[in-house]
Amino acid sequence: MPEMDLGDVTIHYQQAGEGPLAYVFCHGLGGGGEGFVEEFDFWKEHFGRVITWDNRGVGASSTASKYSLPLFAGDLARLLDGLGVERAVVHGVSWGGVLVQQFALDHLERCAAMIIDSSSSEVNVAASENWFHIGENTKAGVEGGRDVPSEQVDSLVARARGIAGLREHPYTPRLKDITCPVLVVAGGKDEVAGAGGSVLMARNLPNARLEIFQESGHGVYSHERDGYRSLVLEFCREHGVLS
Repeated sequence: MPEMDLGDVTIHYQQAGEGPLAYVFCHGLGGGGEGFVEEFDFWKEHFGRVITWDNRGVGASSTASKYSLPLFAGDLARLLDGLGVERAVVHGVSWGGVLVQQFALDHLERCAAMIIDSSSSEVNVAASENWFHIGENTKAGVEGGRDVPSEQVDSLVARARGIAGLREHPYTPRLKDITCPVLVVAGGKDEVAGAGGSVLMARNLPNARLEIFQESGHGVYSHERDGYRSLVLEFCREHGVLS
């Protein structure tokens, strides 16, 4: 089981291929990155290297004494350092889309491009309260929470609060600083995040392209696999990430 000891946490990851550029997948709130392994063959063929990983306190990664968005993003930067990845196309879905915004703000030089899938840079009052209560209900072990191992509750709570906090501390005013190419994708039938947040991000990112897959649900990469793959390759070639 590939693991990297970062001192304050041990991060579980899986990878295929090699090289200084990688396609990196950042999972959503519902689980770790294990499920993305089935995508490895395709992305390795085009990028040379593909990586998926578990956030601290998720999946096979260890728990930690502290959790925050900067720490989650910092873990990714340190993981890439340890793996010798100089730059990456960083794909975040749902919660992962929040994480990669923080990563780009803190480590823009590492981003050859970003893909924000079924996510947002801010939330309204209703969504904020919903995500906050998901975390609190999980901590209390009552209906309305998520079913995670007891030792991983603190991580779930921190991530749910991170999304809820986008109400009072949105990324939207800071998106102007993310100057790398960003592909924003959304599903027209997404009942979790909707497509409105994707439209908002695309309007505020200086180098963005927006694509709404009208028949897709939450997580375009899995609902519209062929269309998503073709779009990513086209986008990366357009911006010189791939030849």
